[in-house]
Order: sequence, then C-alpha cells, then structure tokens
Amino acid sequence: MKFRAISHFASAAILAAGLSTSAQAQVNLVYANGYARNHAQVGVVADEWIKRIEAETQGRVKVRHVFGGSLLKPENMIEGLRGRTADIGTAVVSFFPGQLPISATLAGSTDMELGNKLDMKGLTAITMKLLAEFPEFAGEYTKLGLKVLFWVPTPPYSIITKAPVTKLDEFRGKKIRTFGNVLPQLVNSVGGVPVSVAFGEIYTSLQTGVLDGALTDPPAMLVGRFDEVAKHAVLTGPGLGALTLIAPVAYIVNLESWNRIPAQDRAIIEKINNDIIAFGAELMTGEASKGVATLEGKGVKVTRLSAAEASAWGKVAPDFMKLAGEGITKAGGPGERMIARYRELAGDYLSGKWKP
Repeated sequence: MKFRAISHFASAAILAAGLSTSAQAQVNLVYANGYARNHAQVGVVADEWIKRIEAETQGRVKVRHVFGGSLLKPENMIEGLRGRTADIGTAVVSFFPGQLPISATLAGSTDMELGNKLDMKGLTAITMKLLAEFPEFAGEYTKLGLKVLFWVPTPPYSIITKAPVTKLDEFRGKKIRTFGNVLPQLVNSVGGVPVSVAFGEIYTSLQTGVLDGALTDPPAMLVGRFDEVAKHAVLTGPGLGALTLIAPVAYIVNLESWNRIPAQDRAIIEKINNDIIAFGAELMTGEASKGVATLEGKGVKVTRLSAAEASAWGKVAPDFMKLAGEGITKAGGPGERMIARYRELAGDYLSGKWKP
C-alpha cells in the first residue's frame, strides 16, 4: 500500500510537472491595432499573420488582436510598445520623425518619377533590402527596445478635398492635412498650407472647415469615412499615384516580448514574416484600385494627374531624394549611401535585372 501511494504521488508530480512545462511553452502576446479590424494593412494582414503563427507553432504562440485603437492609438504606438502596453503593434513610421528619423524620412518622401513607376511588390522588397543592408536602419528600432518584423506597403497617397481641385494651382491657399517632415513640403510646393492633424480628427476637421483637404491613402479615406464630408480627390499620377520611398507601415515587436518566444518558434515566425510580405503587397495592390473605385462609387470626383502634370509637380517641389539623404545624414545615418542604393535597387527592379 505504501509503495502504491508513493507511485500515485510520483505520477501526480510528473503529471503536474508536465502540465507546468506545457503552460510555460505557450507564449501569449497582444497585438495592438490603432485602426479598424477590416483595415487592410493593419487588420486583414494581421489576422492572416496571426492565423499562420498559431497554426505553424501548433498553438505554442498565441496572439490576441486588439483593434480600433482601444489599446493604443496610431500616434502613441511606439511609446506603447516600448512600455509593453502591447507586445506587437503596427506603426505608420512617418508619424514618428523624432524617434525613427531614417524610417520617417524615407516613408514620408516621394519621388514623382520613380514613385510613379515602381509597384508595391518592388517597393516592399527595396524596403527589406535597405533594412538588411544598413545596420543604422534596423538600429533605430533596437535602441528603442523594438524590432521590425516586416513591412506592408501603402497605396500611393492622394488628397481628398471639399472643393474641386483639377489642376495643381487650385491647391493654392487650401489647408491640407499632412504628416512627417517631407510631405508638407510637397503640398507647400503647389501653394497648399500643410496642417498637422491626428488621423482620428480628420473627419471633424474637414466637416468644420479646419481643413480643406487631407493627404492619406484611398483605403484610409474610406475607413475614416472622409467621403461623407469631402467629395473630390486628386491622385498624384496617371495610375494610382506616386509611391513613397519605402513601405510606410511596419509591424513591430517589443524585444523583451520577442525574446520570450523560444528560439525554434522565433525561426518559424521569421519565415512567416518573409512569406507574409508577398501577401501584403498583393493585398494592397488590389486595395489601392478598389479604394479609388469605391470612392468614385460613393460620389467622390477623382482627378488623375497625367504623367506630365506629375512630372511638373516634381519639378516645382524640392528634390526629395536629395533632401531625404541630407535629413538622414543630419540624424547620424548614412543618407547619401542609402539613397544611392535605393536608386540602384529601383533601377535594377524596373529593368528586370533584380527579381526579389
């Protein structure tokens, strides 16, 4: 009887130990989405990414998606991740020029020539190449205790306005919401007045006349329902418009949270990150076209600039490539080298010499 009692005790201890080990093996993380769950870049991509992680780690890594800005707003995402209000989040990096000078400069800059030629797949591939090749780029996240997991492109920025704008000089005197360091200069170059307004305040600012227009991408215009208070939009090129220099949306994880994940599962997630990039680029290419078509279906008059008009805007605007390089250098980064490498990668991609 005594032996049997000891055996039962030993079995119970082994079972308890096994349960404890199993519980420790599961890592539970929280993902903060500052926008709606159906927002393509930060909602739809996130749900697909989370689904793949949970499937391929066999449930060892669980990620809870908290959306709608109820945990972290877009404008306080970096500080929230640093303080571990959430483990993972998505940042429009051009919102954070002080903390992410390289990222914000590149994501907030556009070139009317190359930007109207590159596609989203090429843009995201260039972004990943630059992140891998320039330690200073990844380093601005590391010093904040963060890590970029992957990037998602944004449809080319457009400007939605209350009054008709069919040519560049009609921007003169109009108060346009912009962000970052460079995009305000793009608006200013055609006589517009750049105004800094948080995304969540754009609707009421348009409604009350604080703003005459707002620069953002068409899907975001629909998410924000700006079409209800502004019935005109201008695209920055003959197609969907000019892309920024890098993909502007980064999925970011707190390094402490990342290091809680066992090495084998981190390796699985890194592979998923690489795979999800193509998913994101393909999704956003479709979303860009659908966004413009949906705006038109909601009664928004969309004006597409011709190639000549886009080129003319580029000529009156500052040389953003040069300014981006100078700005990165001023912040202590390898600005000129990064811009030279960007031009090289873009040229190779467009010529077919480089296929990511």
